[in-house]
Amino acid sequence: MKEHYDRFQLLWHKRQRAALTRLAKARGVTLMEMTRQAIEAGIHQFEQEDEFVRRARALEKADALRQEILKRHDGKPLDIDPVEDLRKMREERIEQLASGN
Repeated sequence: MKEHYDRFQLLWHKRQRAALTRLAKARGVTLMEMTRQAIEAGIHQFEQEDEFVRRARALEKADALRQEILKRHDGKPLDIDPVEDLRKMREERIEQLASGN
């Protein structure tokens, strides 16, 4: 299937054109194809940076929540053991099943 391209005008610095021309020759592609690849790589990089920023913000929010919880508990972490809690729940369920409930 042939891709549809929109035509647009591009103004670039001489160094940008020279670099893209050099890369295109080295890769055996046209200058336009090299330009498309460079733009696509740039878009991908921006998207990755956006994802990194989004995750960093989520981690900051999680840390703020952790700090708030610590503050509410006089700086002491919650005394919970999820592994132990899960073990107890499993044991209780096994006992329920064994007793027929």
